[in-house]
Amino acid sequence: MQTSTDFSVPDFFARYEKPLFWMSGSMAVVCYVAAIYFKMNLLFVLPFVFLFPALVILNFRAVFFIMLLVLPVSVETYLGSFGTDLPSEPLVMVLAACTVLYLIYYSYELRNPAYKHPIVIILAMMFCWSIFVTLFSTDVFLSVKYLLAKSWYLLGFFILPIILLRNKKSLKQFFWCLYIPTYLSIWYVMIRHGLKGFTFDTITNAVHPIYRNHVNYAVFITMLLPFVFMARSWYPVDTFKHKLLKYSIPVFLLAIYLSYTRGAWLAVVAMAAYFFVLRFNLTKYVLVFASVLAIGFSGYILKDNNYLKYAPNYEHTIYHDELADHLSSTFEMEDMSTVERFYRWIAAVNLFKEHPLVGVGPNNFVSNYKKYTVTAYETYISDNEEKSTVHNYFLLLLTEQGLPALGLYVALLFVVLLSAQKIYNAVSENRKKYVVAVTLCIIAFLLNNTLSDLVEANKVGSLFFMCLALLVNFSSDAVTLEED
Repeated sequence: MQTSTDFSVPDFFARYEKPLFWMSGSMAVVCYVAAIYFKMNLLFVLPFVFLFPALVILNFRAVFFIMLLVLPVSVETYLGSFGTDLPSEPLVMVLAACTVLYLIYYSYELRNPAYKHPIVIILAMMFCWSIFVTLFSTDVFLSVKYLLAKSWYLLGFFILPIILLRNKKSLKQFFWCLYIPTYLSIWYVMIRHGLKGFTFDTITNAVHPIYRNHVNYAVFITMLLPFVFMARSWYPVDTFKHKLLKYSIPVFLLAIYLSYTRGAWLAVVAMAAYFFVLRFNLTKYVLVFASVLAIGFSGYILKDNNYLKYAPNYEHTIYHDELADHLSSTFEMEDMSTVERFYRWIAAVNLFKEHPLVGVGPNNFVSNYKKYTVTAYETYISDNEEKSTVHNYFLLLLTEQGLPALGLYVALLFVVLLSAQKIYNAVSENRKKYVVAVTLCIIAFLLNNTLSDLVEANKVGSLFFMCLALLVNFSSDAVTLEED
């Protein structure tokens, strides 16, 4: 195992450099010759299969940045009933194992103040609660699958970035590994979308196969946008990199607009507004206002079944092919996606009433919610063939893991935003731009996570956890910048 997170080669490999070179080279030649002779193309890949474990042993830092590089263009793939994102998810599983071994071998790392940060503590409590409620799950197998995926997400996308992203060089590598493939994917999507006339009803097909749907695509590029603004400051205005970043900003904004994703549009406005919230130290007031609004709306809509007043006409609730019709029907409660959300939200509340403390178990909403629905909000897509969840992460936690899980998540949101404000107020001007980029990325995520379930989404959720890791590092003064 490596002794540091920097690129290095153990003494053993340095001492036997020439023999190892000739051995590996000879093995590669033998494999290639055998592949040609036996006409087995798989043998061409064999030397690289051995190379990857060696790379992990020598330096898993390199594997982490390889994972970042392929993350934006990973494709959701189903192997029978098992779904995974290739090639990023296998890589993060390897990195999760490396992280555990690293922390065991270098146990002094755990004495870092970062691991005592409230964000780390709350995330650990949330994971422990998920383990506990699995004991009461309606389908333990589904819940265990969730726990396994959650464990390597937390290790690979949260704990490992805390270890690796501690200086300006690593932050630059982090940005460029995400930016380059994402920017290329935007052009891929826009070219495909343009060939279809940039129409509202063709955007979902245009983002395939790189992105699961237009929402994941729009939210991911929206979350990355603040980092593009921040990264411009690294380079003089007359350099190629500065110009590339400068002129890619309107491309990002155009792509967000053409995604026809209402949550992403709102997120752009929210990020612009939240910049001033940070600047004028208004976070605590925003949190109080948002809490009062959420409680007031929930109380009104549930009191005396007021939600039934807004029930749509089943025959008029359709999916619109034109953007203008889609937007107008949203306000008239005749848009299918909006009404379907209410359909599931109402079911979630009814489900919670029967399982208030421990829920029905992680990853079990889909198999339990149907009998709690209200037919007044039923739509043409209520059979839910794609097996999507409640489209609101607050309600998802409430139904699957009970009231304590919701309380911990709300506490996490308060701690994250208050920590961001505290850091912004305390750090130098040079560091403020990093804190702003991270915080605005989180704001874009939180807004869309209210309308969807994105914490476990491969691209979107992983970037959220990495932003939390960066926030922890800045809060713990663990990041070294040359300009300081």
